Amino acid sequence: MRALLLTLSCIVVSLVLQVYWAEVSAEEQTPTPFTTDRPGIGDTAYLIPQGHVQFEVGVNLQRDRTNVILERRVTPGRGSEVRRTTVSVPNTLIRIGVLEAMELRLLGGGYVYQKTSSGNMDNHDHSVSAPVIGTKLHLFEEDQWIPQTAFLLNLTLPYGSERLHPDDVTPDFKVAGNYIISDRVSWEVNLGGAWKDGVNDNITGFYTTALSVSINETVVSFAEFFGNMNGPSTHAFDAGFTYLWLPTVQFDVWGGPALTDAAADWFVAAGISYRLPQLW
Repeated sequence: MRALLLTLSCIVVSLVLQVYWAEVSAEEQTPTPFTTDRPGIGDTAYLIPQGHVQFEVGVNLQRDRTNVILERRVTPGRGSEVRRTTVSVPNTLIRIGVLEAMELRLLGGGYVYQKTSSGNMDNHDHSVSAPVIGTKLHLFEEDQWIPQTAFLLNLTLPYGSERLHPDDVTPDFKVAGNYIISDRVSWEVNLGGAWKDGVNDNITGFYTTALSVSINETVVSFAEFFGNMNGPSTHAFDAGFTYLWLPTVQFDVWGGPALTDAAADWFVAAGISYRLPQLW
């Protein structure tokens, strides 16, 4: 709990400093376009500018119910409903603009609380998610029918709480594409694959596709479908809004339901993204 409070305090202090720096920067020069990988399950194909550091953080609440068959000696032929509530925070993504065509990405290492209920029994688990290091590489600029395209590679490290980390370094990858349909409408697609533990034969393909509509200069709405292309049928839908408070500070709120039984029943999330002034 102390670690969680320290993390939240650091976020608040960083936000206050960012607000001040953003106001100073706005007076001195026009800031570079502000793009984020929040909200949504997918990632954009846009990189942050070289020399900048961007923080994207938030809180996620997820609920899921599963029917399991009890042992015959307990209740023959009957099932029991297991309910899981999961809260994760701060879901940090740190993006560092190393080069014009490359950014370094640091994820994970956050606090995860899970409550599991079955009948009158409750179990409470407090964990730390595995840290992830990754990169996003620019591939193509948008040109007529070619979308803005980037390649992302992540490595999940075998650290953190035992139930949340793999036994070996585990990669996942994706290709992200963004296409501007009009001045107010854009389309985003991710296609990729992920391993469960190390590099083995069991790779799961996944997809996301999202449509965004600008309501005005500061508010954007979006809707997204996502899921697996093989393995468990975990298809789901989410939608939400972003609000650009300052040129480099954005708030978001989003969530949605499952479309198949294998996916979590529903989730809601909220967060903030902010970019520091150019450091090099």
